[in-house]
Formats: sequence, C-alpha cells, structure tokens
Amino acid sequence: ERLANPERLNLDRRGLLACPLLEGEERLRLINYQNNSIRVIQHLERLPQLIFLDLYNNALLRISGLEAVPTLRVLMLGKNEIAAIEGLGPLGRLDVLDLHRNRIERFCGLGHLSMLRVLNLAGNRISRVDASDLAGLSSLVELNLRRNALTTVCDLSEVPGLQRLFLSSNAIADLASVEKLRSARHLAELALDGNGIASLPNYRPAIAELCP
Repeated sequence: ERLANPERLNLDRRGLLACPLLEGEERLRLINYQNNSIRVIQHLERLPQLIFLDLYNNALLRISGLEAVPTLRVLMLGKNEIAAIEGLGPLGRLDVLDLHRNRIERFCGLGHLSMLRVLNLAGNRISRVDASDLAGLSSLVELNLRRNALTTVCDLSEVPGLQRLFLSSNAIADLASVEKLRSARHLAELALDGNGIASLPNYRPAIAELCP
C-alpha cells in the first residue's frame, strides 16, 4: 500500500503511545494517527510536503510540536483531552481545524489564521465568544460550536463570509441573545435546536427576520 501511495501514511488503530520517528518520508502529504493513545505531537521534522494531519481520538493534553510543519492545511484533533487553544502560531496556511470533543473553555489563539475556512469546536466547555475573539478569521465560512455552554451570540462582523453557524445544544434562552445574528449578512445555514430559544412560540419567524 505504501509503495502504491507514498504520499499517505495510515497508522489508524495501531496501539501507538507516541508518534513514531519518520525517516525518508519527505514525500508524505497525509498522516493518519486516528484511534491510538498518543499523548504528545512529535517527530514531524523533515516532512516538507505535509498538508493533512489527523490525530482524532488519542490522548493529547495540549497542542504542540507543530513548528516543523507550517505547510499544514488540515489539522484534525477531535476527541482528545486538550484544554486550551495554543501552539498554532506556525500554521498560517491552515484551512480546516477540528477540535471537537476536547476540554477547551476559551475561544482564543486563532486570530492569525486568516486562511481558516472551517472551525469545529463542538463538544467543548466554551461559555463565551466575543467579537474580538473572531478578529483575524477573515476567511471563515463554517463555525461549529454545538454542545458548549454559550448563552448569547456575539457580533459576527469580523467573519463577513460566514455561511454556516451551528449552535445546537447550548444555553441560548431568548431572542435577545441572538439579536446580533443580523451582523452575519451571508449566513445560509443556522442550527439552534437543543436551546431554550427553540421552544419559543415565535421562534422560527423571528429567526427568519434576523437572517433573511
């Protein structure tokens, strides 16, 4: 399989406790480390072509070790034990970032990712997102904040191209809490199910007026 496709390395479900040392793999573009028990991101040196790194369902405690791969376009870190958004400074070309089902409490550390289009932070512990937290995310098209602890929607003018916003299963209770949806002028898809607001009798027409 490797001989047929030397640009991909699939080490899914191999019982790995650490990222292996890779030598002679300069052609690698995609690495799949899904479903292992890796605790630290490491050994990514000498991978000048790497654009896709998948560490879904491991045991990562933090984001680190990415200085060697500024070429990354897709980073998948869902279902780990990560508590903070950090260590992404070198990844200015990132297009997709998946951090769902971690332990993140603060939306921060993303402002330099001007090329980021898709951000998944579902299933974390985020209780607040301010407009200033979105500054710099000028290319963002999709934002997934399902299953967090949000009570309100902030001004979204910092992400003018936002088309899809997923806020299901938070703690948004009333229409006043979503008034700032008016600032999302290109929003095409919105999910608010699983919030108190969705049980209000005038919920659907009111949202339609906010997001025509």
